[in-house]
Amino acid sequence: MREIDLFNFYSNDMVVSKENINLNYLKLTYQKLSIKDLEKKHKKWAEDSYYF
Repeated sequence: MREIDLFNFYSNDMVVSKENINLNYLKLTYQKLSIKDLEKKHKKWAEDSYYF
């Protein structure tokens, strides 16, 4: 049964537009950059608060 499910993982009825895929990719890229920025800010805040 599992082997059959693996072959039917993708639906022939579902269509995702290229525009939708690009938009989701841009959102993901923005989120990755935001997380990196947040990590840098947290490190800086930790260093700054260490001196108080």
